[in-house]
Amino acid sequence: MQAEQARAERRRRSVVVAIVVVVLIAAVVGIGIAVQSNRDGAVKSGSSAAPPGANANFGIYRGGPAPVTVTVYEDFQCPFCREFEQQLGPTLLRDIDKGEIRVEYRPIAFLDDASTTNYSSRALETAACTLAHGGASAFAKLHDLLFQNQPEEGSAGLSNSQLADLAQQAGADKAAVTDCQAKGTYDAWAAKATDQSSKDGVNSTPTYLVNGKKVTFVQNQSPVTTLTDLIKAAQ
Repeated sequence: MQAEQARAERRRRSVVVAIVVVVLIAAVVGIGIAVQSNRDGAVKSGSSAAPPGANANFGIYRGGPAPVTVTVYEDFQCPFCREFEQQLGPTLLRDIDKGEIRVEYRPIAFLDDASTTNYSSRALETAACTLAHGGASAFAKLHDLLFQNQPEEGSAGLSNSQLADLAQQAGADKAAVTDCQAKGTYDAWAAKATDQSSKDGVNSTPTYLVNGKKVTFVQNQSPVTTLTDLIKAAQ
C-alpha cells in the first residue's frame, strides 16, 4: 500500500509539473505574440509615414525619366559623400539637364556617432520633412545645401532651427518643416531607409550604382571619368 501511495504521489506531481509547464509555455507564447503584434503595428505605422515623393526603395528622384538611373547611397554627415558630391555633382546635373540620366538619392543615417547630437538622423529627418513640405525640387536644393554646410565630425552639427532655415532656403515651408521635425514624423521612415541599405549590401558611403550595378572607383582614375564611362556604356 505504501508503494502504491508513493507511485500515486509521483504521478500526481508529474501531472502538476506538466500543467505548470504548459501554462508557462502558453504564457511565453502569448507574450511573444503580443510583442510581435506590437512590432508589426510599429512597422505598419512606420511604413505609412513615408514622405510624399519617396519611392518604395526609400529613394528620391532628381530629374525626369531617363535611360540611365544613377543611384546614390549617402549620409549627410559623411565627408567622403561631400567630396564625391563636389566632384561628381556638376557632371550629374549636366547629364540630368540633357535628359540622359536621372539621379535617385537614397539618403541614410548611420553616422550619428560622428556628432554629439545624432546629426545624421536629424539631417535626414529634415530632408524628409522638406520633401513632404516643399516637393522634390526643394529636397534637391536642400540636398546640395546640406553638403555645402556639412558640420565637422565630432561636433554638435547644425541645430534643428538651422536645418529648418536651410529647408526654407531650399523652398520648403519652414513652419511645416519645424513642426515635422518636432513630431518626428519621418523618424521611422529614416530608420527603415538606413536598415534597408544594409539589406541592400551597402556597407559604406557613398555608394553609387548605374542602372542597379555598383560602381567601383579606381584609385588612380578620376571618379568623373569612371562614372561618365559607365553612364555612356549603359545608354
